Amino acid sequence: MQFLKPLFTVLLFLILTGAAKAQNQVQDDVTKEFKDKVSELYTRYKIDGFVTYKGGTIHMEKNTEFPIYVQLTEGRWYQFAVIGDPEAKKLELKLGMEGIGEIITDKFRTADTNEYWTTFSFICPRSGNYLLTFFQKGSKKDMQGHVAIMQKPQKTQEGAYTYK
Repeated sequence: MQFLKPLFTVLLFLILTGAAKAQNQVQDDVTKEFKDKVSELYTRYKIDGFVTYKGGTIHMEKNTEFPIYVQLTEGRWYQFAVIGDPEAKKLELKLGMEGIGEIITDKFRTADTNEYWTTFSFICPRSGNYLLTFFQKGSKKDMQGHVAIMQKPQKTQEGAYTYK
């Protein structure tokens, strides 16, 4: 019977190691899926003539609203693309301005749509600082997200230009 204890310990170690490797593989697949979606959306809007105004990946905590302040110019055409964590259960996005309130609100459950991203076009009605909030609900403590704000270049007599 004494020989069973070391054997049991070895078997338990192998099972736990295999489970950890499987978990790492799942996490790698989720990260690849996330990065592929980010790349796909940037490519799509660049083909349509948009240029990157602001963008980046953010590390978020679950069930916490992430605020992003962005200065937008009246009459400019902006394209927003927000990619949530593929394992998120719910995403919520709001764009607003003090004095005007929420201009755009987008809420959806990923289980209902099988999508963890959203995009929308916005022609700015008034120049100023806008607040974009991004919320994700899920079971993981740390969640990844990406926000891309693209803009259509304006034409001038000298040629096309954009703000940086």
